Amino acid sequence: MLACATVRVYAAMLAMLALITSAHAQVDPSAGWRTLHTAHFRIHFRPGMRAVAVREAGEAERAYALLASELHPPRGVVDITLSDDVDAANGFATPFPSNRITLYVPPPASSAQLQGYDSWLRVGTVHELSHIFHLDRARRFWGALQGVFGRVPGLFPNEYQPSWVVEGLATYYESKFSNGGRVRGSYHTQVLAAQAAAGAERSPWNALFFSRWPGGVTPYAYGSRFFHYLADTLGDSVVPRFEEATAGQLIPFRVGRPLQRLTPSVALEDAWFRGTRPVPRSADSSGATVLDRELFQGPVPRVSADGRLAAYVWDDGKGAPRIRVVTTADWRPVRSHRVTAEVSYDWLGDTLIVSQFDFTSRWRLRSDLYHFLPDGQWKRATHGARLQQPRAGGGRLSTIGLVPGGNRAMLLDTTGVDSGATWGAVVPSPDGIWVAATRHAEGHWTLVRWPLSAPAQREVLVASRSVVSDPVWTPGGELLFVSDATGYPQVYQWTALAAPVARTAEPFGARAPAVLSDGTLLYATPTGSGWDLRHAPPDSGRASAPEPAPVPFDSAPAVAVRETGYALGASLRPHFWIPVSLDRGLTGSFLGAATAGTDVVGRYSYAAAALVAGPPTRAVAEFDGLSHLFGNPSIDVSLVSDWLLAAQAADVVVSERDRTAPLGAAFVMQRWFTVASVRVAAEYEGTRFVAIPEVPPTTICGGCEASDLVGGSITLGIGSFAYGALAVSPQDGYRWSATYRRREEQGTARWSNELRSQVAVYLRGPAMGGFAHQVLALRVGAGMLTGPLPAAFAVGGESTSGLAGGIGQSLGPTWNFPVRGYPIRALRGRRALTASVEYRVPLRLIGELFGHLPFGADKLSLTLFSDVGDAWDSGSAPQLARLRAIGAELVGDLTASYDAPLRVRLGVAGPLGPLPSGLPREARVYLAFSSSF
Repeated sequence: MLACATVRVYAAMLAMLALITSAHAQVDPSAGWRTLHTAHFRIHFRPGMRAVAVREAGEAERAYALLASELHPPRGVVDITLSDDVDAANGFATPFPSNRITLYVPPPASSAQLQGYDSWLRVGTVHELSHIFHLDRARRFWGALQGVFGRVPGLFPNEYQPSWVVEGLATYYESKFSNGGRVRGSYHTQVLAAQAAAGAERSPWNALFFSRWPGGVTPYAYGSRFFHYLADTLGDSVVPRFEEATAGQLIPFRVGRPLQRLTPSVALEDAWFRGTRPVPRSADSSGATVLDRELFQGPVPRVSADGRLAAYVWDDGKGAPRIRVVTTADWRPVRSHRVTAEVSYDWLGDTLIVSQFDFTSRWRLRSDLYHFLPDGQWKRATHGARLQQPRAGGGRLSTIGLVPGGNRAMLLDTTGVDSGATWGAVVPSPDGIWVAATRHAEGHWTLVRWPLSAPAQREVLVASRSVVSDPVWTPGGELLFVSDATGYPQVYQWTALAAPVARTAEPFGARAPAVLSDGTLLYATPTGSGWDLRHAPPDSGRASAPEPAPVPFDSAPAVAVRETGYALGASLRPHFWIPVSLDRGLTGSFLGAATAGTDVVGRYSYAAAALVAGPPTRAVAEFDGLSHLFGNPSIDVSLVSDWLLAAQAADVVVSERDRTAPLGAAFVMQRWFTVASVRVAAEYEGTRFVAIPEVPPTTICGGCEASDLVGGSITLGIGSFAYGALAVSPQDGYRWSATYRRREEQGTARWSNELRSQVAVYLRGPAMGGFAHQVLALRVGAGMLTGPLPAAFAVGGESTSGLAGGIGQSLGPTWNFPVRGYPIRALRGRRALTASVEYRVPLRLIGELFGHLPFGADKLSLTLFSDVGDAWDSGSAPQLARLRAIGAELVGDLTASYDAPLRVRLGVAGPLGPLPSGLPREARVYLAFSSSF
């Protein structure tokens, strides 16, 4: 038989497969990999990154020793994968299915959030390894369960803690065990101070990964300052004692109780507000005009050489960010274009040169240059060039080129020189004579300058322990830059004969300065609800405070390493098992186990289950495997053997054994806003029947005949749409998919052809004062079956797209032809056609937990819908409105376990036509997960 005759009822197994496959999204597993072995680590790298891997070996062992001086060491060897597939600094860590870390090695030289580093490998390694020390720890009840079942997801108690605990601890330790880190950085200080002044500060019950600004920064900023405060006021030991306490508590969600037991005199909320409130500051900005407000990312203005135009990133969180070009005379928008991420830009003549992310392959995100022309045309100039921070002056264009583990200034020949330096921005002067740049070396930032024609005459203008960034020339040739030496970034002017002079006095700091023709400044500053773009005359010129002297930087000591080929076996093997059971009635009650695994770079992933019942002895089994060995395509295989109760008469029980074995290959073509895929598969379905006592099964069940179906399928899909941080729906785009399947019954002349297709369109409506855009969504689905093999489509039931699972599967039902308000399978036929129209309206941006429970609500929206559909056989006339219904859904974007997103739809649908079953027509109330489409 079909879908009901599978072992895929094991939602837990599919959830595990989804967990282990999702962590490798941007690591190319197909490339040649090598492994360095140290005392506590296996470090996986590509041959061209061996020097980075050797440095990482020292940094990892250094971090391990420091963290182990405070925290309980993790179990076993930790795997670290060094990835250069994404042109941005980042990392992630997981204790499941084994302790493993991935580090994206490009330095964050131009990231306002991460620029405060002494060494990116050091800060990134300490942060991610702190996660491993924290999340691996399992005591008492949890340790006993892991002792029996292994590293089962869900048995790591510290993973139940809120994100401000998980990320806050790691950010606290990244700052404690380096000379950089975000606790010392000014970016978090800006955010916390601006929110406090606006009365928008977060509490322990909403400093989570909720959508409203500052979004993902929130748990890092609030959590790290909270733990830093505890350590400063109560002593360093309170942080490791807190970690130990939460790792052993029976109810793992609790935060306040373990803290209260450790520090009875300190209440959680009192310590929270003391620790996360910077020194109060006035929100007044003397003389500044707000040109744009409540933006989700810093706008970074750039002024054209003639002073007539300015460009900045406009991101209101409701859709995709855009580059907006305006006139400086009246701030009138003249053109804009949608952009992706890691966006930087500058004017070269009347053309805006833009660097941004996009996929160059299924696995790689690269920074390339684009030209935004005066007539509004948008042209790509490079492909896979890895160029960032375009800056222009005197008719010359300067960029920063990424290399494995570092970057280089493309205006300089740095071959064999400055091998340990990274560059923030390199900016030619308007007259083309000078070049100014921010440069990071030996653990600190400097502002440097040199004649364009004589790079060897480079001189250091400012050297500081603080972050020095955002160099920019005025039209008259003066040099401005940003320093956060006072704790808040401000704009300064460098002078040859005296200390730099402050040109801004924003209470919450100023970043990204640009100078207009009249000498006035544009810059970005945060408020309680986002970034402002402001315009002000330069400050009168207070002398700056002395820059703090750089702190000496010591590289991590070299450690003994052993190099081998890629060592995948230790991470690929099973690390846990879960007991599972399956009741098939008189056919048998099955007991067994399930497991799953993946290697650290994601080359192979699998989930498997095996169950046995008896007497008579029968086995149910499933194996799902996914291989990215070839990069593109990926290969998937699924082997299933299942038993079902087919029929019963008198004392005879007929059982059905189903076996399926699809083997597929999927090609994926990826771009930032668009993804297309093709999957081809060979498929086998075999059905056998067994009667006990032994009699011919067909005497009990007329349709119980053995069959073997062999065939194949091809599935095409393409989608292109935008989705903002605050959006309640995809918008400005479409999705389309189509499947053709051929099956032939062996030993007979019967066959079937199946064709299914679905298209959805998302049209953005107005925001109308709400937190997000309204969206009009339309969907049409159609299917056709031909051939003598018996089969039918089912129409009716609630619409859901399911919960994402592994290997292209989903958890929960997914219906190809839903019509809400009618029962599932209200109609059946060889042809099917359905259509839906939905109007999705944002209601409220909440961003709060339900009291002190680990469940919360992020956003609330309302969907008004109408569905129609029909199923019929060939030769009959379709009646598209045979099933028709209208209704509404209250859609909640909720969180479980503090931060895990979960979309829930509570709906009511009323049929407008008679029910095919003849039952009375009445409204249906239902609960569904995920989006309807």
